[in-house]
Amino acid sequence: MLAPIIRKIVENKTVMVERYLPSKGNLFVQKGDRLEPFQKLGDCLHSPNTVYYPKEFEPVKFLREKVYFQKGNLLGKLGAKKVTAESNGYMSFDTSSEEYFFEDMPTKYTLLSGLWGEVSDVVPESSVLIKTTVTEVDLVACTNNFSFGELVVFPNPTEILEKFYLESFIKTTEGKIVYIGHHADTDTIKKAHDLKISAIIAGSADPTGFSYAKSVNMGLGVLSGFGMLETPDFIYKLFNSVAYRHVFFHGDLGVLRIPMSGTEEETAPAKKKRTPLKVVKKVMKGQKVQVLQKPHFGKIGVIDRVSVSSIFVRFDNELGPVEIDLPNFYIIE
Repeated sequence: MLAPIIRKIVENKTVMVERYLPSKGNLFVQKGDRLEPFQKLGDCLHSPNTVYYPKEFEPVKFLREKVYFQKGNLLGKLGAKKVTAESNGYMSFDTSSEEYFFEDMPTKYTLLSGLWGEVSDVVPESSVLIKTTVTEVDLVACTNNFSFGELVVFPNPTEILEKFYLESFIKTTEGKIVYIGHHADTDTIKKAHDLKISAIIAGSADPTGFSYAKSVNMGLGVLSGFGMLETPDFIYKLFNSVAYRHVFFHGDLGVLRIPMSGTEEETAPAKKKRTPLKVVKKVMKGQKVQVLQKPHFGKIGVIDRVSVSSIFVRFDNELGPVEIDLPNFYIIE
């Protein structure tokens, strides 16, 4: 009996990662340099927030050049509503869109490597291309976003604790990528967005919450599927082992990339570097499988025995093995 293989984790994958400045600036590395995560690649002056006003906006005074305003100063009106500066910054007029916009005072932005690797190429004043090795975690479904940030890992299970942990991290969540637990409900996803978390990962999510994340352009990735499904234990253990490391959420590719150090790469099983990837495999006792048959849909278990047209699977919370018909399962590696 053969069954398809889904690789939840792919180790020792060599990829090219581009790290770029948000505005033109200075870069301090060159081709061939070896990098570590907290190495400074460059810096620039950058306005963290820019707000465009609709064409109906009436400025306090006619202007075409950049004009400085202090926090609280009147910028203009939108109908009867007064618009004031929320911070120190500059108001300008965009001739291409014919709209006024306000940008915060530029601050110094420092670009860190965020990973181990070697500089492959440099675009002056702009970006650095880095060759690196990563571990990729497959996301069954995700929003089409990209984000880079520190991975925060919540305890499992977290149904009661999710909101408590979000609140306790309220001062440090901005820009982070958070593993939220077995399940992310809609309220938790909305709370994460309010806290400016760049992306959240969970074992499963509700379709409503997933749609909300897409509508607000927030990163959301699920590891097992929709409904009330749990995170595979081996993935949770991986997340725990790399907690607080900077990771890459690639919604466009459907993966979470975890940078590996040279030491980790050397100690990874050699067979995973040499064995060509297969799409199907012979079904055998002891293999991990994810089940696609009710009432155990989405659950992950271990094959206890194999019959002619079905398998018997043991789940952690079941007393005995459960029969699953072919083709209602796939092998997990």
